[in-house]
Amino acid sequence: MAAVFKLVYHRTFFPYIWLLKTAVFLLVFFLHVQIARAHETSTERDTHIEQSYSPDMANLILITEQSRSSEWNLKNSALALMSRLLTQNKRNPEILSALEFLALEGTINKKRVNGKTINSYPDIRAKTATCLGDYGGEDAKKILILMLKVEIDTMVLAPVVYALSKIGITAEDEIILNDMIRRVNTGYPDNFLAIAYLDALEKYGEERSDAVNIATRQCIYQISQGVYAKPVRKKAQLLLKKLNSYRETSHNGSKAEG
Repeated sequence: MAAVFKLVYHRTFFPYIWLLKTAVFLLVFFLHVQIARAHETSTERDTHIEQSYSPDMANLILITEQSRSSEWNLKNSALALMSRLLTQNKRNPEILSALEFLALEGTINKKRVNGKTINSYPDIRAKTATCLGDYGGEDAKKILILMLKVEIDTMVLAPVVYALSKIGITAEDEIILNDMIRRVNTGYPDNFLAIAYLDALEKYGEERSDAVNIATRQCIYQISQGVYAKPVRKKAQLLLKKLNSYRETSHNGSKAEG
């Protein structure tokens, strides 16, 4: 009788027991896979968070926020940080964007209260020009050229000229420089700006020989005869002689070849 009951039980319930064991096994396997995936996702998320808040990324976030702040001291801190990063050869579109914002704030981008501009910081724009020269490249140069066209403060224009000279002057830039110095000459001539202009053209003349055009020579002559300090006028006179010597050398060389 016991043997018969055992046989009946085995035939009746064994398939269900097997199915139950299989289901339990699959459930355990599924849970194991889900736990492994959750761990992998958590690891990837932690890695992403670490990358998102890396020192470089944190610096870029700080630069963006501080440069667009209305506080002078925060803008100055942003420039100090950008200057340090540039000395480490770290260039980034976010840095260039922040420099562009600071370079044009108070001239093109103005905030007014009762008709008065409240976001003009010439010293910030001057430091920005220096950083743009350190940044280098055509994109930085375009910002500097725009600064030459819209800037009215000679305290800013002098660093702009030096920064442009550091990147490299072309014949098109020469024309813009001349327009700038003529515009300033009709107002309040500035000795430091005149020196920056003469230094830039001297470097340009040395690199391009006889490339300096007649209009530029006329601007230099006006400085040599203008209401500038005596050392500035003397510097302009010496630069004219140097440029003329380049021209004579080039002209004589062309005649010899002919």
